[in-house]
Amino acid sequence: MNNFLAYLRSRMFLKNLALAVSLGLFLLILLFLYLRIYTHHGRSIAVPDFSYLPVPEAEKIIEHRHLRYEIFDSVYIAAREKGVIVDQHPKAGRLVKKNRKIYFTINANAPEKILMPDVEGITLREAQTKLEISGLILGELSYRYDIGKNVVLEQKYMGEIIQAGDTIAKGSTIDLVLGKGLANEKSMVPELRGLTFEQAKNKAANAFFAISTAIPDMSVMEGDTLEPLVYKQYPMHNPSTLVPLGSQITLWVTLDSTKLPGYGEDDSLNYQSDELNEINEHEYIEESDYDMDYTP
Repeated sequence: MNNFLAYLRSRMFLKNLALAVSLGLFLLILLFLYLRIYTHHGRSIAVPDFSYLPVPEAEKIIEHRHLRYEIFDSVYIAAREKGVIVDQHPKAGRLVKKNRKIYFTINANAPEKILMPDVEGITLREAQTKLEISGLILGELSYRYDIGKNVVLEQKYMGEIIQAGDTIAKGSTIDLVLGKGLANEKSMVPELRGLTFEQAKNKAANAFFAISTAIPDMSVMEGDTLEPLVYKQYPMHNPSTLVPLGSQITLWVTLDSTKLPGYGEDDSLNYQSDELNEINEHEYIEESDYDMDYTP
């Protein structure tokens, strides 16, 4: 123990200790100098505002400030000039180091095209989520009597019905027609036999009814150029029977003219509603087992 204490007081130990401390301080100073050079200490650059500048002009500023850039994304804003910068990261005014990369979002030359999603038959909340995911905007909502309350009945673009799968510009506004439930008021079911599917659909809508489905018979084949006509409906048209507004009507369509009303039958029989409705319900079950829905 005495020898160890004597060594600590010796000139050799003190010399080695001083040498180690000096070397440590020297290395620490070198580390600070390296970090100062590597991080460009005291030489931060304020990011310029590139808003609405064309990319070639922004590129000149980038080079002058010793920065770099990358076009990260593009959007389409009709009110802005094509090809200009509409967003940047980091934002203007932020302090960055030399050679920092600035990410730009530019205004595209044309809107991106997407496929229209199918939002018919789902609730308003589900439809809104589906439109947002597809990059579309929910527009005006209108309502009509239908058994499906707050269920999407039609999807429209610029006042016209748009079908699922149609090409549409991303960011477009889609209007929806929703069901508002059955009305307390009742009305007579319109006569739809002899009409095309579209004619029947419009006539039913004008009378505040909805078409649930159209079932083709064996005469309707895929690829037919002729448009089939309605030869049967349920509920039947009957002046003495009233049903709630918004009720749904099932149609049967055909290309066989012998099935159309007025061909070899007495139309007065059409008003015997109870018997005919029972027949229609029975035939609906039988035919729906093998017939597919008709979509014009």
